[in-house]
Amino acid sequence: MRRFMLYAFLMASSVVLFAQQPADEELKKKGPYIRFEPSEINLGNISTNDVTEDIGNIEIEFYNDGVQPLILNQVTGCCGTRINDWTRKPIAPGQKGTIKVWFRVSPQPHRISRTITVQSNAINGNNKKMAILGEVVIPSSANEIQLP
Repeated sequence: MRRFMLYAFLMASSVVLFAQQPADEELKKKGPYIRFEPSEINLGNISTNDVTEDIGNIEIEFYNDGVQPLILNQVTGCCGTRINDWTRKPIAPGQKGTIKVWFRVSPQPHRISRTITVQSNAINGNNKKMAILGEVVIPSSANEIQLP
């Protein structure tokens, strides 16, 4: 009897472990589906000489690839990232919305790593994260020692 219970338990757990998640195309047919374009923003290497106030002004576009209206409930940013505005009306299927973000970039060498979290009614995840990456670097000519 114990062996039977053990085998039954192993069979049930293997079914759960190997169950597949629905494909994105299947999810898109069931409700609102959020997609960021691009999936992450990479600002690349920015010279300390080129840092301006506009570098931290970013507009993120997102799309509703689903079949029902997409509603953003809340948009938050991490560590000093300000969300200035986002599309608050429902986004119809096939349409896009925007999120306006601002953060300060100091003219000192450092890595930029910001995260925007979007809470919505999307079927592919109620909380989606969007990364903003980059690096402020010293220009290569400033690193070289000038000899007279």
